[in-house]
Amino acid sequence: MRNRVKELRFVKASDLTPCADNWRLHPKRQRDLMQSVLQSIGYADALIARETEDGSLALIDGHLRADLSPDVEVPVLIVDLNEREAKELLLVHDPIGALAERDDEALARLLDDFEATNETLERFIVEEFNVALPNDDAGSLEEPKPVAIPNLFQIIVECEDEAEQRECFEELTRAGRKCRVVNL
Repeated sequence: MRNRVKELRFVKASDLTPCADNWRLHPKRQRDLMQSVLQSIGYADALIARETEDGSLALIDGHLRADLSPDVEVPVLIVDLNEREAKELLLVHDPIGALAERDDEALARLLDDFEATNETLERFIVEEFNVALPNDDAGSLEEPKPVAIPNLFQIIVECEDEAEQRECFEELTRAGRKCRVVNL
């Protein structure tokens, strides 16, 4: 495997050129959580950028962090990627990370004596992992609250093509049925 990292450089975030092809949106909740992490912990990870022909740095990963701290000199990994490779990394970097699975035993050990640095992060951890964090008096986590999943009764209708699918959907919708279109 090739090492494509050329250097670690500290760059004012506003000097980075956002990627016009960035497909990730950052809703308010994510922005608030990231701001909370940056305020309580600071930067503990580098943004990723590539150097363009004119010498500017084109951001590949880290748009939200750069946006939240435009006047801060942030850590940036400068990678030796061309534009096509940068687009490929942009497409797969976050989704591959999202494929990680949860090890409940390791998570329980991590959460067992965890104390969040602020209320925003504590609330996120409680909601994200459906747990109650131990307080100063309690030594263990409460059991997760059960989640009620309603019964759904559904029918899958096989269609010859998209036109027939659309026609079937419209017919069932006109008949007052709750429908959604799914391609398998």
